[in-house]
Amino acid sequence: MIKRQSWLCVALVMVGLAISRMALAQDGMGSRHPVLPGGSLLKHNVSAKSELVIGVDYLYEYLNVPLYGTESIPNINRDRTNNTVVAMYARYGFSDRFSLTAVFPYRRVTNEKVLFRGQNPDQYEGGRYVRHTSGLGDIIFMLNYLLPMPAWAPQMVLSGGVKLANGDIDAKDKYGTRITDILQIGSGSVDPVLRFTLAQDVRALVLSAGILTRISSRANVYGYKFGNELQSFLALDYPTGDPFYGGLRLSYLQTSRDHYQYGDITQKRGGSWVYLAPRVGIFLLDNLAFDISIPVAVYQNVNESQLTAPFQIEITASYRFRVGKE
Repeated sequence: MIKRQSWLCVALVMVGLAISRMALAQDGMGSRHPVLPGGSLLKHNVSAKSELVIGVDYLYEYLNVPLYGTESIPNINRDRTNNTVVAMYARYGFSDRFSLTAVFPYRRVTNEKVLFRGQNPDQYEGGRYVRHTSGLGDIIFMLNYLLPMPAWAPQMVLSGGVKLANGDIDAKDKYGTRITDILQIGSGSVDPVLRFTLAQDVRALVLSAGILTRISSRANVYGYKFGNELQSFLALDYPTGDPFYGGLRLSYLQTSRDHYQYGDITQKRGGSWVYLAPRVGIFLLDNLAFDISIPVAVYQNVNESQLTAPFQIEITASYRFRVGKE
């Protein structure tokens, strides 16, 4: 009887230690955090001379599925993050070849979890713990150039620009403690942004592809440096419906590991994601379009443990018109 009780005590202690370790791991759960908003930046766009395009990109994702690499793991703390981006953008054609794009992303991030007793010194009793940030994120400016190509060749656009560092990186929780960098709405660094897209008519369809990258230039004032970011896409669209149009897009996102001050590598940051997104839209007017797409994650491979979302919701509205003299 004594031996059985001893084995039972040892088993209970081991289970308790395992749960504690899993809880501590959950407290540091990472999540996907592309600094660029995507949306209209991840499409092949061309503006004619004196044409102004204004629009809104809406992106929502609910990250509540923890992965370790590609494998699902228990969500001990019921950790989840609501991530919303509403990006206002404008694109103006200075000529038939040059145009300027500006993107103003408004971000809203809410992370919620259930803490165990003693897991957080600021909330020792445990319970529901919420961190929230919102506001204007890092603004992006890009200059676009339509390459001169033969009539039979694909249309190609080369773009270069900059992501500013205006977004807030000082948000704190209700106890006055600065929250983690991946939940801040800004990155704290001015980064170069490059993009290349091409499109080719295929009968009544348009086949397009592109690549978008942000190169992290430096750490922010807190010594945290986001990793580089690479996004790419391959899309097939039916653009000439009356009034409906649609398409299918395959996109890829890769983010490298972030770094702390003095080059220390962060854990639970970075990875690779592949999304397949059906899209349907409608021309409300000849120059006013509205569409919705649902990117579904078909592959996700993260570094260590991170929260992921099985799908996203993207809604776009755009209005184009002429300004000044052609």
